Amino acid sequence: MLSIGELAARTRVSVRMLRHYDAVGLVVPERVDEATGYRWYAASQVGRVNGVVALKELGFTLDQCRAALDDRISVEALRGMLRLREAELERRIESDTRRLAEVARRLRSIEEGLTMSSDTLRLEPLPALRLAQVSGEVNDASEIGAMVAALSGRLAAAGVRVYYGRPDGSKIDVMVGVPLAPGVDPGPGLELGEVPAEERGAVVTLARTDGDPADPWLTVDAVLAEHGLQSHGPYRELPLAADVVELHCPVHDTAACP
Repeated sequence: MLSIGELAARTRVSVRMLRHYDAVGLVVPERVDEATGYRWYAASQVGRVNGVVALKELGFTLDQCRAALDDRISVEALRGMLRLREAELERRIESDTRRLAEVARRLRSIEEGLTMSSDTLRLEPLPALRLAQVSGEVNDASEIGAMVAALSGRLAAAGVRVYYGRPDGSKIDVMVGVPLAPGVDPGPGLELGEVPAEERGAVVTLARTDGDPADPWLTVDAVLAEHGLQSHGPYRELPLAADVVELHCPVHDTAACP
């Protein structure tokens, strides 16, 4: 006979879990000492515990483990369960592979962005912008990409993007527009947007990506921090070419930040 501790050592299943298996009737002790309450198991029950562990690692529930070990399901039913589990694991692997590729892509984008931000950073005044624009609002930075895509579809050309987080933190205003000459009306379906000039600003040239729109700004902020500066809104993204943009943002000294 084996004590519960000895069975745990042989099967590498915790004593707590063996007690649970007993409570649900999955692995019941061969004998329980009436005086002490100690559980004693037959050596043959090592195989049953190992069988439970093997089936659990395949993703089966304890009820399914019990049915399989007690021969209460047919071989064909067990094969069906295994096929379902196989399909589930294949879907998970496919999903995880896509996530891994996205993580790797974003990591490359950030690393390349850090290098380009450092190499192309210019500190200079930012001009005022007058735009024929469409606008929307989002709750946080994770929603900016979808909003930009929706707004861009309403413009005939690649537009300037402007992001402005409201001081109370309630919303982020998102604007996409095309430069508008002084005195010219925006036209039907478009709003007039005016972004004021800034005496102190940062300009960075980056490759445009289809990833998280927050990533390029993270790299800009990291490089600005090395110069003792911090960005603040409104943030501007100006297209230079199909795959190149300039990021503009007002800056102030980090020491002057509240």
